Amino acid sequence: MISVSHPYWHVRAVLDRHGGVIAVPVSYYTYKPRTVEDKRTTWEIAISDFVNVEYMAHVMEKTPRGQEFAIHSNVLINGGQNAHLVMIDMSTSARAHLEKLRTFLGDNFYQQISWYSSGRSFHGYGTELLPQESWYRFMGLLLLANLPHLGPTVDPRWIGHRLLAGYAALRWTKNTSQYLGVPSKLDANERRNRL
Repeated sequence: MISVSHPYWHVRAVLDRHGGVIAVPVSYYTYKPRTVEDKRTTWEIAISDFVNVEYMAHVMEKTPRGQEFAIHSNVLINGGQNAHLVMIDMSTSARAHLEKLRTFLGDNFYQQISWYSSGRSFHGYGTELLPQESWYRFMGLLLLANLPHLGPTVDPRWIGHRLLAGYAALRWTKNTSQYLGVPSKLDANERRNRL
């Protein structure tokens, strides 16, 4: 089964609420640090399969050795168009850095983000689906959140890779030694107490 703290449940709720989604792109990938290479086996999961918990648990469990499973932002909607899930890959494990994004994203948008500890940093998922043009603007805002002469808040290499690919992607498994754990939801009390 899929843990109740896994981001699957948040993404599933977002897709249920918006309706019109017909497929979700995913991939098995191999991470190579400090390279431009983004080697992935990508496919689409029909929404009827995506909302099937047993099916999704099986897909994640079958991730090939030495690879990870990721969900992509560019979901397919009715009419053959793409809309993007809001995704963020932080560059730090310091919870105080989560709050830094509020200035760049705006209070209302920021409040809609659910945060997950990914081991060495945090992953964020919003509640909206963005059209392509808005997604590029959003990625630009994330890049600008990294202030000069300070350590990055949002992972700039992740932003670069995602802009080159044309979609965001976040890991949902811990299948290699590169990562410390499966992403797990930060509850509101934990987030507030540690900021």
